[in-house]
Amino acid sequence: MAIQATFTKCDFVLNLGGFVLYLADVGTDLWVAVVYFHEKEFIWFALVLTVILLSAVVLQSFSWSWYKADGEFHQEQRSSEIQHFHSQRCSSPLSWLCVVHIFQLGMPVRFFRALMLGYKAAFKQGDSHAAIYAITDLSMLRLFEAFLETAPQLILQTFILLQSEDRNFIQYGSVIISFMGISWTTLDYYAALKRSLPNQNLTCGFPYVIYFLYKLLTISAKILSITLLATLHVLAVAAYLLLVWPIMMVYVMRQKTAFCKSKCQEDIYRTVIGFILIFTFFNIKGQKIRLALTLYYIFRIFETSVLIILCWILKSSSLDKGYDLSISITIMLSLITGIVCVVLYYSCFHPSVYLKAATDEDSDNSHTESQIPACQDEVDGFLPQNSNVRLDNVCENNDVIHSSVPKSKRENSRITNCLTE
Repeated sequence: MAIQATFTKCDFVLNLGGFVLYLADVGTDLWVAVVYFHEKEFIWFALVLTVILLSAVVLQSFSWSWYKADGEFHQEQRSSEIQHFHSQRCSSPLSWLCVVHIFQLGMPVRFFRALMLGYKAAFKQGDSHAAIYAITDLSMLRLFEAFLETAPQLILQTFILLQSEDRNFIQYGSVIISFMGISWTTLDYYAALKRSLPNQNLTCGFPYVIYFLYKLLTISAKILSITLLATLHVLAVAAYLLLVWPIMMVYVMRQKTAFCKSKCQEDIYRTVIGFILIFTFFNIKGQKIRLALTLYYIFRIFETSVLIILCWILKSSSLDKGYDLSISITIMLSLITGIVCVVLYYSCFHPSVYLKAATDEDSDNSHTESQIPACQDEVDGFLPQNSNVRLDNVCENNDVIHSSVPKSKRENSRITNCLTE
């Protein structure tokens, strides 16, 4: 029997921390852009602003399409009973939300709603399912934002720090906050999806720390390696991305995702996931991923070693400013330590470990042989195909995760396609 999902005070603190880091990240990025403008560094200013705007447009597109899909679904579900009333009631909110997204305010609105529902669920015994519903959508969008905007900004700003002789506090602060923000976002997303899955709620405390360190160290190693490559030549980064991104896209295409209703947006979604895979592992569908995860980090060790060796071989002494050795050592130490953290997490702190321990204890106490399905290795979004438990709306955060209750009225067709594909 599936464990009932609850939204705890720890969950609320996690999301509140994510909101603070989100505001700090956006604020420092804009501040850095203003600093570049006042210092007449117009090229850096244009690059920073371009990354922010492109990321914002993609995020608002996804956010609005999800709101619209939810509105159309609810309207279709209730049309037979209250069609006229429902259409009047939903058209106005959708129109208002459209205006909000045009002015690039979709993320703050989602944050406000998620925190409001989370506070009620955690402190006033409100509807935990509603809070989980709101926060998982938000976590998915924040994950997109982290790798479409924060990761490129980190590479750019770290590169500028290495090349510039005049550095200021806000540049260092922006880089540190961005590193923390992108890692926190991956943890927040992972925890939100675990809350949406039966028997897989991530235990608050030390498992959070281990998973956070795993993402922080491996993502930092990737960003620093690309930055080191950029010091060789900017075109070298473009060549690297053009070489690695198609490899990741092949993996994404083989998963045959069905996340979005329109083909155009599905292609954008797959492109985004392919880009995320350059920086960190992302399980698109609920499949066993021990082999895929192992192969991914073997590839990461190989490509990182090649990048460092190429930089040392091809870089002339005139380009070496004395930081290459320290950065190279930092990259390899971060990557290896991050891999140790991921092995430790899946060996000792993954929800399946706690579930197995609880199952064994129950079996010893009752002297019965109960069969409980094992949890998957890392389910970043979706339930396995062979599971006998049906999950409604993982990314849309459906408020019921079950195997026997009637079909939820909040089921989303694109998520259902992902689960059954």
